[in-house]
Amino acid sequence: MPVLPLKASLHSLLASALLLLSGCGVFDRDELFLRPSQYDARTAFVPMPVERAWVTAPGLRALYQRPVFEGYEQRLSLANPTVLPGDNLMVLRVRDNIVPEARLVFEEFTRWTGGLPAPFEGLTAGELMRGEDEMGPYFYAEHRSGPDTVCIFGLRRLNGSHREIPARGDVMDVQLRNCLRGSPEEALAPLLAASLRSAPGAAQPDGTSRLLSPLAGPGL
Repeated sequence: MPVLPLKASLHSLLASALLLLSGCGVFDRDELFLRPSQYDARTAFVPMPVERAWVTAPGLRALYQRPVFEGYEQRLSLANPTVLPGDNLMVLRVRDNIVPEARLVFEEFTRWTGGLPAPFEGLTAGELMRGEDEMGPYFYAEHRSGPDTVCIFGLRRLNGSHREIPARGDVMDVQLRNCLRGSPEEALAPLLAASLRSAPGAAQPDGTSRLLSPLAGPGL
C-alpha cells in the first residue's frame, strides 16, 4: 500500500472525523462539501487589535481577520490622504497544504481577494513591474493622478526562512493597494521587507508559527 504524505494523511483523517461528527448532528453536512470559495464566503471577518497584525504597515488604521479554506486571512485598512475612490487595503493570506515552491498566480489570487481595486481594474499580469528586496521578488503597478498623487498595486508570495508565518502555513500571499500624496517608494513601503518582517506583537491564530523565505513571482 502506498504511503501518503503526512499532510495528506492528516487531512484524510480530519475529513473522516468530520464525517463521523456530522452524523451525530455536530456539523452541517452541507459544509463538508463546500468549494473553497464557498467556504470563504461563509466566514466573516472579525475586528482585531491592530497590534495583532502580521506586519508593521505604515498608516495602519484597522485590522480584520477570518479563517479561510486551509488558512487565515488578515485585511489591513490603511490611511488614505487622497480623494481617489476606493480604500487603501493590504490583504495577507496564510495558507496551508500549498507546495512552498509553487508560484503565485496573479489571476487566481486577485479572484480570491475579490478582484482588482480601483484604479487598477483593467490591470493584467503582463503590465506588472518587478522589484526585489532582501525577502525576494515582488510585483507592482503604478498609477499617477495629478502632480502629487500616486497609487500602487502590488503583490508577492513568501515562504521559507526570512520571517515567522502564523498558523503553520506554507505560504503567505500579500496584496497591496495604496494611494497617497508622495513618491512611489512611499506607497510601496507596506509591501517591502521592512514592513513584512514579523511584527513584535503579532499573535498567531493558533499560538504557533513557522519560518518563511522568498518565493519567485506570480506566474508571470
